[in-house]
Amino acid sequence: MSLRYAFEQKVCLHNNNNESNINNIMSSKHYDIAIIGGSVAARIAAALLAKQGNRVLFLRNREAKAPAWFHSSLFLEKLLGVLGGRACFVAQQPIQVISERARVTLSSDVQLEEELSREFGEDGKAVSQWLEELRLDGIKLEELFWESGGLPWPSLKAKGHLKLLSLKRRINWQELEAPVSQSIERFSEATKTFLTDLLQGLSSNKITQLSYSRAALLWAQTLRPENLKEPDFSDMLNKRFEQFHGAKGQIDDLKSLSYSGSKWTGGQFTSGGLFTADNFLLGDKQWIDRFAPLETGRLDRPEAPSVYRTSNLAGQLSPLLAKRVICGGELPMRMAIEEHEEELRGLIVSDARSSESLVRLQMEEILPFAKYRLSEDSRPLEAETNDKAACAAKPLLNLPIRIDKNLYCADRTVLLPEMGAAGAALLGWTLAENLGKKNDKAKV
Repeated sequence: MSLRYAFEQKVCLHNNNNESNINNIMSSKHYDIAIIGGSVAARIAAALLAKQGNRVLFLRNREAKAPAWFHSSLFLEKLLGVLGGRACFVAQQPIQVISERARVTLSSDVQLEEELSREFGEDGKAVSQWLEELRLDGIKLEELFWESGGLPWPSLKAKGHLKLLSLKRRINWQELEAPVSQSIERFSEATKTFLTDLLQGLSSNKITQLSYSRAALLWAQTLRPENLKEPDFSDMLNKRFEQFHGAKGQIDDLKSLSYSGSKWTGGQFTSGGLFTADNFLLGDKQWIDRFAPLETGRLDRPEAPSVYRTSNLAGQLSPLLAKRVICGGELPMRMAIEEHEEELRGLIVSDARSSESLVRLQMEEILPFAKYRLSEDSRPLEAETNDKAACAAKPLLNLPIRIDKNLYCADRTVLLPEMGAAGAALLGWTLAENLGKKNDKAKV
């Protein structure tokens, strides 16, 4: 073992065990990837990139929680297989959809077609068939993205490869990128209301902002037999990053980032320490200002969802109420019943326009006689910014993954806001797969 190799290993070990001294270490350190901000997608990308052997610097103050509501996906399954985290899966929890004129349970133990036929009579079979087509289209899209290495990468070669795969699989992107609201217009008013409530509740987005392709991915994930378990998932990502010798630091210690020759080149810390990096990931949209003089207009920042937590509901819940409920109505809204400090509390997620009074009004169907207080969640699900901007869903073929020449977006709330942890896995895998290959070529 050379003295240089032994020194680098010692530095790496010190890096992991004593985060407070990282600035001194980094004064002479070069990284393949520097990640600014700790979203779920950023943490996934960090663990995968470090496992590939890349030198990764991860700067964050605190990390957003993985959404408690969402489900498995093909990419989460692959991800946990690669990182050895299969224990982060738990059995699927049933979901109740309580719409204006229907109550439907989504569960692997319940025949959905029977549920829909009971509620909608002859229309139930047609709705069931449409939902099955939606599920199969979602599976087809997941398999397409898996074969192509993730989401469409911003390069002519990658886009050409994806188009060839799409032709091979007979995928019509013009139809897939149309609003899903157009696909349900043929149904009766009652069934259309149910489908609207279902898709809005799952996505926390108005149905007019949801494309058919995104709805298909989301529905396919919803029906998978596993859910994701927290905090096990976050703990696993942190442990793997440390095991693969990733370097951590605090964003508050970052004084500035340097830009030269149309590329981001490195950064400086308040202590005077310096580092350089080949590529950068913006892990959380709130830290875009660190990349001055980059115009913030290059990055769409959708409105963050409203997140409320109820006071204790113990003894006030119907025994027929599931732990996960989609509440139909004007606003997209869902609630998860969770145990919190020996109490039962509801975690309510709605869109950014919902106020406490509107939430209470729409929850009357779910909690008709309950007495409770509402408080805004102190640690929103990947929503740590107050930026307000109405943004329609971007076509999946043209997602703005690349923000600048060597700066990429690792915040799924910007690119895939409706897909929760499954969307974070898809984005994190995409970044790791493509940037890992890019770094391999550079080293060769």
